[in-house]
Amino acid sequence: MAIGLKEVAQIAGVSVQTASDILNCGRQHRYDPSTQTRVKEVAQEQRYRPQRLGRVLRAQSTGMIGFVTANFSPEDGQLEFYNVYPFLVGMSHHLSTRDYHVGLLEIAEFQQKDDQDLPRCLQERFYDSLVIHSGLAEKFAGLMPLLGIPAIWWDAGLFLPKNCLDRDEAEVGRTITNHLIEMGHRRIGFMVGQRSWEQYKEGNPPHYSYSQRYESYCAVLHEHGLEEMPVRGYGVPQLTAQMKKHQLTAIVTMSTASVPYVRLAAHRLGWRIPQDLSVAVCDFEERVRQTEMCVGGVSYDRYAAGRQAAEMLFELLTRRDRTVASAKFVGEFCVGDTIGHAPAR
Repeated sequence: MAIGLKEVAQIAGVSVQTASDILNCGRQHRYDPSTQTRVKEVAQEQRYRPQRLGRVLRAQSTGMIGFVTANFSPEDGQLEFYNVYPFLVGMSHHLSTRDYHVGLLEIAEFQQKDDQDLPRCLQERFYDSLVIHSGLAEKFAGLMPLLGIPAIWWDAGLFLPKNCLDRDEAEVGRTITNHLIEMGHRRIGFMVGQRSWEQYKEGNPPHYSYSQRYESYCAVLHEHGLEEMPVRGYGVPQLTAQMKKHQLTAIVTMSTASVPYVRLAAHRLGWRIPQDLSVAVCDFEERVRQTEMCVGGVSYDRYAAGRQAAEMLFELLTRRDRTVASAKFVGEFCVGDTIGHAPAR
């Protein structure tokens, strides 16, 4: 039969407060190692299990972090933002070391008229803090003062001095373009989806990274007296025609999802990758194994970003002003199997 904290303290020969600090409150560092070991051994031998409700009442903290993102399961069953999983795992792994846990919220839950219509988990302060990914950043930001819950914004399109964690997408575009130019490329295309391109031209890009990557690519080309070459659409015949027309020696893509289309188009032209055409990706997941071809470009270690978000949360929750300095990162450039020197065409 499991026992309570009072019995653990009595058997270990310590006060209830000491036992609570070591087992429940994350304050074991206040005590010498022998005391920590004795209390933990007694708890394990006696099958002690802490009561979460009691801990919440004592600490005025639920130990829960809300992760807010766009829909994972829309009505048609297709997943969106599936690439947040490495971030979520990295954050969860790091949070669990200090007894915090993650709960999922969807952006759709916040499309309400006022704070009285918000989900009960926020009205009742179920979460100590939130990590907000993408989605309705501007509208959501206006709700935060009403909620009174501190938050970290990850890839949400908010670029503030405090509480933001972002990949520097403009630097990603510059890094890729500069490396390709250094390798002798002068005819560098940038692959864009037709619908996304139309949204961008109308001033409403699908994501802030879209415009930052493309515009920094253009800026670097102009600095070297070169011309930008947007390659629109994902249809293989359409791609083939544009690649041939521009006689591209390199093409930049938004993600690895575009690479198979480029390879098929290159095959139609009799071009080899990377001997005749280099393919550089703005975002490939560093920790995902690539079984067939290791793509080149700039990596995005979302797992490491998740751990960094957890560190920011720990600092955020201990500061009276509930703010922490924002952070930016880029990723590593690698040539992989898809980037080579410009061919003599």
